[in-house]
Amino acid sequence: MQNRRPVTSPAPRSPPADFASAAMLRVLTQGLRELGLPVPAPMPAPAGATVGLDAKRALVRHAVACGGFGCLALLGRGLHRFTQEPSHRALTTARDARDLFERWTRLERYVHSRHRVQVVEFGTGRVRLRHVSLHRQAPPQPAEGLVVLGLLVALLQACGHGGVSAWVGAARVYPACEPDALDAAVRNGDAQEWQIVWTAHARPPLADAVAPAGLAPDEAWPAGVKALFDRLVAGLPAAPGVAGLARELGRAPRSLQRELQLQGTGLRSLLAEARYRSAGWWLLHTNVALAEIGFLCGFADQSHFTREFRSRSGMTPADYRRHFALAR
Repeated sequence: MQNRRPVTSPAPRSPPADFASAAMLRVLTQGLRELGLPVPAPMPAPAGATVGLDAKRALVRHAVACGGFGCLALLGRGLHRFTQEPSHRALTTARDARDLFERWTRLERYVHSRHRVQVVEFGTGRVRLRHVSLHRQAPPQPAEGLVVLGLLVALLQACGHGGVSAWVGAARVYPACEPDALDAAVRNGDAQEWQIVWTAHARPPLADAVAPAGLAPDEAWPAGVKALFDRLVAGLPAAPGVAGLARELGRAPRSLQRELQLQGTGLRSLLAEARYRSAGWWLLHTNVALAEIGFLCGFADQSHFTREFRSRSGMTPADYRRHFALAR
């Protein structure tokens, strides 16, 4: 009888290495200061837009040790000291709450985050969310979720929403935390179920932005097309539709489309040009990381940014910056 080798199941694949946003770490560190909690010894300044996930988790553990589990949802308050952070401006310039959550989803997809915030239900003055993982073997930790929830609360406030409150499961965590109820929510497996409510929306005046301007050509385009292009640049990373743009410009959508056709272009082509020229501006005039620039300009992901920029300029964004950048 032939000996048979025992059949073994393949070893489970380890989840890919994850990372954290360098901008998020700066916000959380400032959040500790806002709460009067000690800040850990300075870490090396990140060279790009992301840092190792271990750096974020170490900072979260430090916060819990100093302020308790319930302080995590309050750390997002540090965001209000970083109004000119490019990625933050891309979020806080959202038109309303729905637009904000759409931009947040786009950012998570852009940076290939394996933890995502899903909008379960959206209503007037409220939203239900779920924090999930793209990899079953690596679900979000409750502490990490609380930090993200706190950031979303701070972003809503920065967009002009007042009276913001937040819950994890049945436990209120913002503006004050119910520690016993939060512990129960974690034990019962409800830590990934969130709800945020707000009572008002009043768009605050935006501070002067370090943003590209005057990117339309000085000649060749009619004033109406230039106005449309400027609006597209100002609206990045979002991509407004024809109807919304026409309304803002006091035009009829069909009239706007006809004008673009007469100029041999269309909204899609104009948006691609707006993204490309905006990216060139950021590459030339700032030291903002490439990953952040791609998101700020509305590209789907880093490969989309690289592909589109190279097809128009003949070089990658990194090469363009290396050869021509004015900011050093």
